[in-house]
Amino acid sequence: MIESHVDASPERVWAALTDAGELAAWYWPAELHPRATSDPTVGGGFGIEADGMGFSGRYLELDPPRRIVQSWRWAGDDRDSRVTIELTPAGAGTDVVVVHSELDDETARMYEAGWASCLARLTPYAGSR
Repeated sequence: MIESHVDASPERVWAALTDAGELAAWYWPAELHPRATSDPTVGGGFGIEADGMGFSGRYLELDPPRRIVQSWRWAGDDRDSRVTIELTPAGAGTDVVVVHSELDDETARMYEAGWASCLARLTPYAGSR
């Protein structure tokens, strides 16, 4: 589980998490020139690719602006994992909790570091808009 606080409303954070253009703007460092797709409907797909790496999945549950559950597959993997993102109003901002499950311990540690890095970019991105 990764936790972060964003100085922006849950609606603003929701948009940053589900809009393709916004995902491309903050998810990976800009120098990688990420490209994203997103169809934020239940069953709709999403993905991000950059610099020869990427992932994709499907939206399994959407409860705007509170909860996103999605399947997740890193390019080249042979099975999906699951990501649950909870957004909770906290003062003038939003607490964000990401749970990436259905992973072995080693992969879970790698994803934890990745999510921490991504959320460190989300915080200033969403808070500045």
